[in-house]
Amino acid sequence: MFLMRTRSWNNKSLLLILCLTGLYLSTNGVMILIPHHIVSATVNESATLSVEYRCNGVPTIRWKQLSAWGMKNIITWEPGNYQNISESYEDRVQKYRNGSIQLSNVQLYDAGCYVVTVTDKAGSSKDGVIVLNINEPVYKDLHFVAVVTTVLMAVSIVLMFFLWICNQIMQLCKMKGRAQRVNASTDMELSPL
Repeated sequence: MFLMRTRSWNNKSLLLILCLTGLYLSTNGVMILIPHHIVSATVNESATLSVEYRCNGVPTIRWKQLSAWGMKNIITWEPGNYQNISESYEDRVQKYRNGSIQLSNVQLYDAGCYVVTVTDKAGSSKDGVIVLNINEPVYKDLHFVAVVTTVLMAVSIVLMFFLWICNQIMQLCKMKGRAQRVNASTDMELSPL
Protein backbone atom coordinates (compact mmCIF):
# COMPACT_ATOMS: atom_id res chain seq x y z
CA MET A 1 0.00 0.00 0.00
CA PHE A 2 2.84 2.38 0.82
CA LEU A 3 4.39 1.57 -2.54
CA MET A 4 1.14 2.49 -4.27
CA ARG A 5 0.98 5.85 -2.53
CA THR A 6 4.57 6.59 -3.48
CA ARG A 7 3.89 5.83 -7.15
CA SER A 8 0.76 7.91 -7.06
CA TRP A 9 2.61 10.75 -5.40
CA ASN A 10 5.46 10.51 -7.95
CA ASN A 11 3.02 10.57 -10.88
CA LYS A 12 1.26 13.60 -9.45
CA SER A 13 4.58 15.29 -8.78
CA LEU A 14 5.80 14.50 -12.27
CA LEU A 15 2.56 15.82 -13.74
CA LEU A 16 2.85 18.99 -11.64
CA ILE A 17 6.48 19.50 -12.69
CA LEU A 18 5.59 19.01 -16.36
CA CYS A 19 2.69 21.47 -16.11
CA LEU A 20 4.85 24.09 -14.37
CA THR A 21 7.65 23.58 -16.92
CA GLY A 22 5.18 23.94 -19.79
CA LEU A 23 3.71 27.04 -18.18
CA TYR A 24 7.22 28.48 -17.69
CA LEU A 25 8.19 27.73 -21.29
CA SER A 26 4.99 29.21 -22.67
CA THR A 27 5.28 32.37 -20.56
CA ASN A 28 9.01 32.86 -21.17
CA GLY A 29 10.05 32.88 -24.78
CA VAL A 30 8.39 32.86 -28.14
CA MET A 31 6.26 30.19 -29.76
CA ILE A 32 5.57 30.15 -33.51
CA LEU A 33 3.00 28.10 -35.40
CA ILE A 34 3.04 27.98 -39.20
CA PRO A 35 -0.23 26.49 -40.51
CA HIS A 36 1.03 26.01 -44.09
CA HIS A 37 4.75 25.46 -44.70
CA ILE A 38 4.24 25.34 -48.48
CA VAL A 39 2.11 27.96 -50.24
CA SER A 40 1.37 27.99 -53.96
CA ALA A 41 0.10 30.90 -56.04
CA THR A 42 -0.23 31.80 -59.71
CA VAL A 43 1.43 34.81 -61.32
CA ASN A 44 -0.50 38.07 -60.68
CA GLU A 45 -2.47 36.54 -57.78
CA SER A 46 -2.03 37.13 -54.05
CA ALA A 47 -0.25 34.79 -51.63
CA THR A 48 -0.90 34.79 -47.89
CA LEU A 49 2.00 33.72 -45.68
CA SER A 50 0.32 32.76 -42.41
CA VAL A 51 1.94 32.63 -39.01
CA GLU A 52 0.69 32.61 -35.45
CA TYR A 53 2.82 33.43 -32.43
CA ARG A 54 2.70 33.69 -28.67
CA CYS A 55 5.05 35.76 -26.57
CA ASN A 56 5.14 38.21 -23.69
CA GLY A 57 4.53 41.81 -24.62
CA VAL A 58 4.54 43.30 -28.08
CA PRO A 59 6.97 41.47 -30.36
CA THR A 60 9.04 42.66 -33.28
CA ILE A 61 8.19 40.69 -36.42
CA ARG A 62 10.56 40.45 -39.37
CA TRP A 63 9.86 38.84 -42.73
CA LYS A 64 12.69 38.08 -45.16
CA GLN A 65 12.87 36.28 -48.49
CA LEU A 66 15.64 33.81 -49.21
CA SER A 67 15.99 33.22 -52.94
CA ALA A 68 18.70 32.40 -55.46
CA TRP A 69 19.72 36.08 -55.32
CA GLY A 70 20.25 36.12 -51.54
CA MET A 71 18.36 37.30 -48.46
CA LYS A 72 16.03 40.27 -48.96
CA ASN A 73 14.18 42.15 -46.18
CA ILE A 74 10.45 42.52 -46.73
CA ILE A 75 8.97 44.09 -43.61
CA THR A 76 9.85 44.70 -39.96
CA TRP A 77 7.25 45.94 -37.50
CA GLU A 78 5.84 45.94 -34.01
CA PRO A 79 2.08 45.49 -34.23
CA GLY A 80 0.45 48.81 -33.47
CA ASN A 81 3.68 50.80 -33.41
CA TYR A 82 6.00 51.14 -36.37
CA GLN A 83 6.69 49.45 -39.64
CA ASN A 84 9.53 49.38 -42.14
CA ILE A 85 8.62 47.96 -45.55
CA SER A 86 11.30 47.26 -48.14
CA GLU A 87 11.08 49.48 -51.22
CA SER A 88 10.55 46.57 -53.63
CA TYR A 89 7.56 45.36 -51.57
CA GLU A 90 6.10 48.74 -50.58
CA ASP A 91 2.90 48.57 -52.66
CA ARG A 92 2.50 44.79 -52.50
CA VAL A 93 2.55 43.86 -48.79
CA GLN A 94 -0.43 43.80 -46.49
CA LYS A 95 0.26 42.94 -42.87
CA TYR A 96 -2.11 41.37 -40.38
CA ARG A 97 -2.21 41.67 -36.60
CA ASN A 98 -1.34 38.02 -36.09
CA GLY A 99 2.01 38.47 -37.88
CA SER A 100 0.90 37.10 -41.25
CA ILE A 101 1.50 38.99 -44.49
CA GLN A 102 -0.11 38.93 -47.92
CA LEU A 103 1.91 39.54 -51.08
CA SER A 104 -0.21 40.86 -53.93
CA ASN A 105 0.57 40.63 -57.65
CA VAL A 106 3.17 37.87 -57.15
CA GLN A 107 5.65 37.19 -59.93
CA LEU A 108 8.04 34.32 -60.67
CA TYR A 109 10.88 36.09 -58.83
CA ASP A 110 8.79 36.00 -55.63
CA ALA A 111 9.25 32.23 -55.40
CA GLY A 112 11.53 31.04 -52.61
CA CYS A 113 11.77 30.58 -48.86
CA TYR A 114 10.26 33.18 -46.57
CA VAL A 115 11.64 33.43 -43.04
CA VAL A 116 9.60 35.04 -40.26
CA THR A 117 11.38 35.99 -37.04
CA VAL A 118 9.39 36.89 -33.93
CA THR A 119 11.39 38.56 -31.15
CA ASP A 120 9.95 39.51 -27.77
CA LYS A 121 11.10 42.39 -25.52
CA ALA A 122 13.37 40.06 -23.53
CA GLY A 123 15.30 39.20 -26.68
CA SER A 124 13.98 35.67 -27.17
CA SER A 125 13.25 34.89 -30.78
CA LYS A 126 12.03 32.08 -33.00
CA ASP A 127 12.13 31.62 -36.74
CA GLY A 128 9.60 30.00 -39.03
CA VAL A 129 9.99 29.11 -42.71
CA ILE A 130 7.42 29.08 -45.52
CA VAL A 131 8.16 27.98 -49.09
CA LEU A 132 6.32 29.97 -51.75
CA ASN A 133 5.84 28.32 -55.16
CA ILE A 134 4.76 30.52 -58.06
CA ASN A 135 3.06 28.91 -61.07
CA GLU A 136 2.76 30.39 -64.52
CA PRO A 137 -0.80 30.58 -65.83
CA VAL A 138 -1.68 27.75 -68.18
CA TYR A 139 -3.97 29.85 -70.35
CA LYS A 140 -1.02 31.70 -71.91
CA ASP A 141 0.40 28.43 -73.17
CA LEU A 142 -3.01 27.27 -74.37
CA HIS A 143 -3.56 30.60 -76.11
CA PHE A 144 -0.27 30.16 -77.98
CA VAL A 145 -1.18 26.60 -78.98
CA ALA A 146 -4.64 27.71 -80.16
CA VAL A 147 -3.20 30.54 -82.27
CA VAL A 148 -0.56 28.29 -83.86
CA THR A 149 -3.15 25.58 -84.56
CA THR A 150 -5.51 28.11 -86.16
CA VAL A 151 -2.74 29.52 -88.37
CA LEU A 152 -1.64 26.03 -89.44
CA MET A 153 -5.23 25.06 -90.27
CA ALA A 154 -5.70 28.25 -92.33
CA VAL A 155 -2.46 27.61 -94.23
CA SER A 156 -3.44 23.99 -94.88
CA ILE A 157 -6.87 25.08 -96.19
CA VAL A 158 -5.24 27.59 -98.55
CA LEU A 159 -2.77 24.95 -99.75
CA MET A 160 -5.57 22.41 -100.30
CA PHE A 161 -7.54 25.01 -102.29
CA PHE A 162 -4.42 25.79 -104.35
CA LEU A 163 -3.90 22.06 -105.04
CA TRP A 164 -7.56 21.70 -106.09
CA ILE A 165 -7.19 24.66 -108.50
CA CYS A 166 -3.99 23.12 -109.94
CA ASN A 167 -5.77 19.78 -110.35
CA GLN A 168 -8.68 21.46 -112.16
CA ILE A 169 -6.27 23.27 -114.48
CA MET A 170 -4.46 20.00 -115.21
CA GLN A 171 -7.78 18.30 -115.99
CA LEU A 172 -8.69 21.11 -118.42
CA CYS A 173 -5.29 20.87 -120.09
CA LYS A 174 -5.68 17.10 -120.50
CA MET A 175 -9.16 17.55 -122.00
CA LYS A 176 -7.90 20.17 -124.44
CA GLY A 177 -5.01 17.91 -125.39
CA ARG A 178 -7.37 15.00 -126.02
CA ALA A 179 -9.71 17.22 -127.98
CA GLN A 180 -6.83 18.44 -130.15
CA ARG A 181 -5.58 14.88 -130.73
CA VAL A 182 -9.09 13.72 -131.66
CA ASN A 183 -9.47 16.66 -134.05
CA ALA A 184 -6.05 16.00 -135.54
CA SER A 185 -6.79 12.30 -136.07
CA THR A 186 -10.18 13.02 -137.67
CA ASP A 187 -8.58 15.64 -139.85
CA MET A 188 -6.03 13.09 -140.98
CA GLU A 189 -8.72 10.55 -141.78
CA LEU A 190 -10.75 13.03 -143.79
CA SER A 191 -7.88 14.53 -145.71
CA PRO A 192 -7.18 13.03 -149.20
CA LEU A 193 -3.88 11.40 -149.78
